[in-house]
Amino acid sequence: MEHKLITYVEDDHTMPYIATVNKQAYHIDTGENGQRNSVTVEDKAYAIDWQQLAPLVADAQGHASQEGQGGRYSLLINGISYEIFARRITRPEQKDSQTYEIELAGQRFEVTVEDERAKLLAGLVRSTAGQGEAAVQAPMPGLVVGVSVEEGATVSAGQTVVILEAMKMENDLPAPISGVVKEIRVSKGQTVDQGDALVVIKGQE
Repeated sequence: MEHKLITYVEDDHTMPYIATVNKQAYHIDTGENGQRNSVTVEDKAYAIDWQQLAPLVADAQGHASQEGQGGRYSLLINGISYEIFARRITRPEQKDSQTYEIELAGQRFEVTVEDERAKLLAGLVRSTAGQGEAAVQAPMPGLVVGVSVEEGATVSAGQTVVILEAMKMENDLPAPISGVVKEIRVSKGQTVDQGDALVVIKGQE
């Protein structure tokens, strides 16, 4: 396989992630419905089989006392076996991402893993905040399931203005600035593409 590091977030659901290794970002999809026998990295699928050999920290009975913190793993990718050590690095400033220390074939990596949905939503707020007039844009393709405001209404920064169903979840899209709703360009039940302007807000003077 290509020399790319595949990292798993031990979570209750599966969805696309962005893993950054040495400043290079990779899009990773762990599949649906908890299926962990394959993974897609940059649109290339890999057959996998993995299991934990030893937890990072264990009690007297050998049970992990810090679930999800890491340990030693056996990983089979497309018929090739790897032994990997992984340890989660706790950083208080990280809210929507996690960093792992990975040792593979004598090499050490730091891998930052972000939920793609959270990254898109955060990027939406950063890109439009602080402008005199701002458009609430769709951070991903989806279905408008609710519009929480009316034209002429006064809104505060962070207030939900549109609810978008995408990635099998309902996403509250906030107003990036405080102001008055100048224009609503969508309605409930409408399908939108990434980048579409949904609501235009005129900032307070």
